[in-house]
Amino acid sequence: MSIGILSLLAVLAVLVGLALVRGLDFAPVVQRFIEQFAKLVPRMICALIAAGFIATLIPKQLIAGFLGADAGLIALPVAAATGLLVPAGPVIAFAIAAVFAKAGASTPALMTFITSWSLFAAHRVLIYELPLVGASFFRLRIASVILVPFLAGLLAMLVGLITTFGQAAP
Repeated sequence: MSIGILSLLAVLAVLVGLALVRGLDFAPVVQRFIEQFAKLVPRMICALIAAGFIATLIPKQLIAGFLGADAGLIALPVAAATGLLVPAGPVIAFAIAAVFAKAGASTPALMTFITSWSLFAAHRVLIYELPLVGASFFRLRIASVILVPFLAGLLAMLVGLITTFGQAAP
């Protein structure tokens, strides 16, 4: 088991213990769990199947060539543009990142991809941000964070020069 799963299980055990001490009713918790499980599991199955298709459709040499360690600094803008264009939520975006890692993408490129997707995903900008907060706010937000994905990738590159900690697990 991974440290992440163990940490989540520990938090769950503490919360269950607190609920038992306080004598809380578990029925709403169980109902919410079932609702979330029913929503998330089909999405995860579809995302993993989609990631498998992406892995098959995009040649590994292409991913390694543009996002691999040999691509150097060119990998960062390519990864940033890719993150901007991925029109999906976290289940698919992280599945795509896993495909990239398995195909040979470097850790700095993966860091740039995920950071770019988090900040600039085109579907969120077009569907939510521009209609709800307007172009003026959008321009200000973009101007204030445009360098963040590149800085994250460069920082990962520098950390990688010092230590091997943080390598993506293919």
